[in-house]
Amino acid sequence: MLALRSTLVIDALDTAALKAAERTAADAVLIDLAHPSVHGQREEARALASRHARAIAKTGRAVLVRVSDTRSGEMEADVAAVVHASLAGVVVSAVEEPQDARDADVLVRKYEMRSRLTPGEVDLIPEIDAAEGLVALYKILLSVDRLRVISLSVDGLRRDLRLGAEVSALYDHAMAEVAIAADAARMPWIVHVAHHRPGVEVIPTRAHQFGAAGVTVHNEGEARGMNSLFAPDPSEMAIARAMVAEWARVRKRGGRVGVVAGEVPQAAGYDRLVDRRTVRRARVLLELAEAIDRREAIE
Repeated sequence: MLALRSTLVIDALDTAALKAAERTAADAVLIDLAHPSVHGQREEARALASRHARAIAKTGRAVLVRVSDTRSGEMEADVAAVVHASLAGVVVSAVEEPQDARDADVLVRKYEMRSRLTPGEVDLIPEIDAAEGLVALYKILLSVDRLRVISLSVDGLRRDLRLGAEVSALYDHAMAEVAIAADAARMPWIVHVAHHRPGVEVIPTRAHQFGAAGVTVHNEGEARGMNSLFAPDPSEMAIARAMVAEWARVRKRGGRVGVVAGEVPQAAGYDRLVDRRTVRRARVLLELAEAIDRREAIE
């Protein structure tokens, strides 16, 4: 699992920003090969993405690359250029149906094998940016076993639905839908949001309230702020550790249900039921916290 409290988004043609990303405070760096700015300069963009992905990864930072959607005819060339040992994950833009995820999986697997990587080593992250993708999300998550994170593009959704500026209710609805699907699939999710458009200032806070693991950012100040906002809550971490320990005791004696009392150190409150379902959620939280610890260890 990756730490994704803050994911720094960089245009693949922005060489200065790509170089600076080697020192970023963000948990991950997302190099964007699907941005409209690269149209007409795709080969240059791919070469830059491949070279800088390797350089950034050497610093211990997770590198993601956002590739063109399946309808563009450009996805395979994007994937071929960037799938190598330095890549942590591929963000597949504009996923609308399960077949989009399957097509991306086939291509990533093909180039993993050509790079002598273990198939499945590179994470696949579907980007939901349209009504079709949001409606089909849970089926998409069941279609491929390498899907590890969900990315919700609130700006893409706004464009797809041709909405005006005051659409906070839609964002809340979309985040709620993704939160439910992500919880059912036991995987984290993030929100992709443009930094230059007014009216989205509250999105990170709302995403945090809905249980997102993080958001995309566009500068160092944002990265440090989001790292703080999305840091795991110590009380919830204490409860998660207690739940996993209780589950081990329950299973050792052949049981199926346990309870963590509300008087857990650092986490007084109400009792928590421990069963197969709740302990899975606890493990996801602990895995995410471990990923954040590994990320912070490189600073």
